[in-house]
Amino acid sequence: MTNKFLIFSIILYSILTPVLAQSSIETGEKYLNENQIKQAKKVFKEHKENLKAIEYLGDIASFEKKWDEAIDYYEKLVENQPNSSAYNFKLGGAMGMKAMEASKFKAALMLGDIKTYLNKAADLDENHAEVRRALVELYMQLPTIIGGSKELAQQYVKELQSINKVDAYLAQAYIHKIEEDREAMKIAVNKALEAANKDKSLVARNYLNYELGERAALLNLKPEMAVDFLEKYIKNYNYKDLKSPAWAHFHIAKIQASKNNQDQALTHINKALASKFNFPEAEKLKQQILEM
Repeated sequence: MTNKFLIFSIILYSILTPVLAQSSIETGEKYLNENQIKQAKKVFKEHKENLKAIEYLGDIASFEKKWDEAIDYYEKLVENQPNSSAYNFKLGGAMGMKAMEASKFKAALMLGDIKTYLNKAADLDENHAEVRRALVELYMQLPTIIGGSKELAQQYVKELQSINKVDAYLAQAYIHKIEEDREAMKIAVNKALEAANKDKSLVARNYLNYELGERAALLNLKPEMAVDFLEKYIKNYNYKDLKSPAWAHFHIAKIQASKNNQDQALTHINKALASKFNFPEAEKLKQQILEM
């Protein structure tokens, strides 16, 4: 009887464990969707062998800009599934972000791996817009002597045209930014704004709302549209986004100030200052708004 009970318990445990783990991960996802990052991380850390939990932990580490930690998690994913475009992109992306903060020597040492993972992600998924955006920026930032290439960057822009025109125009604008061609950059950003306004489904990621709003604000293009995109970014902000909502409030405040809307400008600059500690740009803008 005891042996039968033991066997039954083992079978029941083997059946219930994956179910309970999935239920727990769903709880962690619920916390993430509610922007309760600490609670979500605690849940996922209880399931470090689960690929989904590992991916979320890497995403959270990226959100917190803990690049070494993010790289460790993403490396585990790539080791487990080397032909996953998503995993290769996340690993290459985290390495790229770490390289941006490292010394030039360390960044140069990481360059080969960054290229390897990002290019593999692009090869594995012909419709992956984000990795192509990253590759455009990478090839435009690098000096020619160590692999930089406008020709390759333009090739990825061409591929983006058939994937997502908003990404394509923003990528083209980035090329013009590096070349310091402000007028060409304005034309490309204007096309991105028009495409996004015409087809809302092209704004497939919340961060695109920020990019569109920020670029428009910096180039003095379509202020009402810029505010709309930035407000959408703030409303939908989550752990996948790179910029604090404080920056979105800052750009809205700047737009409102340029239109002499002092009250609205002050409201947003105060929100920017409340959201981000040590924000000298916002402090300076607030003083200018108060002097209007």
